[in-house]
Formats: sequence, structure tokens, C-alpha cells
Amino acid sequence: MDIQSLKTLIEINAMQSLGAVQSSQNNSSTSLFSEMLGQVLQTGENNTTSYNDNSLFYNGSSPVFMPSNFAYQQESLVNSIASYAPSNTMTSSDFNDIINRAAVTYNVPAKLISSVIKQESNFNPSALSSAGASGLMQLMPGTAKYLGVTNILDPEQNVMGGAKYLRQMLDQFDGNIETALAAYNAGPGAVKKHGGIPPYKETQNYVQKVLNNYQA
Repeated sequence: MDIQSLKTLIEINAMQSLGAVQSSQNNSSTSLFSEMLGQVLQTGENNTTSYNDNSLFYNGSSPVFMPSNFAYQQESLVNSIASYAPSNTMTSSDFNDIINRAAVTYNVPAKLISSVIKQESNFNPSALSSAGASGLMQLMPGTAKYLGVTNILDPEQNVMGGAKYLRQMLDQFDGNIETALAAYNAGPGAVKKHGGIPPYKETQNYVQKVLNNYQA
């Protein structure tokens, strides 16, 4: 079997395993991967499924092996994916009470907290970054622990922790919102090292986008 064919088989199997796209259609197409693999195995010598030197070698004309009924089942899978909609899509209004209480508790403008959340997670309480930051205000596990957050995905704890950390950054940098935001994104050490917003494109863009939301 060529590498591209194997990759395709694995990807389709993984897609079928996703809980997000499982539907009633699974009852009629639960073994697409098994069928494809079986058809590949049967392309070997003497058309048997027993292993031999040629049993995993595909001799078809297509660049990638596809079973005869793949087009129909692929269409069903695509339709299932297209109809999937996340259930945790929320807006700022869903968290206004928490944001307002955090603003009062830590003396941070509610709009600033909301602007940080908008940029960090777009108000998705289940957001998880590749770096491991989680929740509405994208707290790192170590930072969350330092802030006393025990459930990083709980919206109230996450916002309270993030607002507390934002307050600390504002205090540390004399109330300067731009440098406080840079510290929130890149860490206070980086801001101190560079005497202001670090020359990191990501951080510079982050600060500008949050300020745009805050000042709008």
C-alpha cells in the first residue's frame, strides 16, 4: 500500500470515530474503514486476505485507493460534519454578571476584562490553546494555581482569576494599560527585559486588538 493510501485510510477512520459527527447514519456505515482495508487486502496475490509479499500492495489505477461505494459514504460523512454546530458558542452578555463582579472586586474596567476575553477565547469557556492555556481568559495551569483557581474551566473562577492577574499587571506597570496587556500576553519578565511592549509580533498584535475592542 502506498503511503498516501494508508494516510487516507487512517484519516477516514479517525473522522468516523469523532463523537461530534456521529449520527443515525453510523448504523448504516459503521465499517467504512474495515471495508476499505478489506478491499485493499483482497487486491493481493490470488485475491486472498492472507498475508504475503503482495497482500498490502495496491495495483489500482487511482493515485489513492478508494472502495467502490466510497463516494456515497463520503458524502454522508461530509454532510454530518457540515451539520455539526458547537453547543458552547456564547457572547459577552452570557458573562456580564461575572465580568461586572470581577471588575468591582479587582478595580479593573469591565470593558477591559471583556476585551481581553474577546481576544483570548472569543467568549468560549472551553477554549484550549496549543500552549495549554484554558478558559475564557486563557489562564496557564501554573498561573491559575498561583491565582487560587481550582477549576480553570469554570467561567467564574477563570474570569475572577484573569481579572486578578490583570490587576496585578496594572499595578506592576503603573496603571499603563498597554504594558499591562503586553505582560498579560508575554509575561511581566519580557516587558521588563525590553522596557515596554516586547518586539514580538504576536504580543504587539494582541495589545493592539485588545485596545481596539476596549476603545471602540
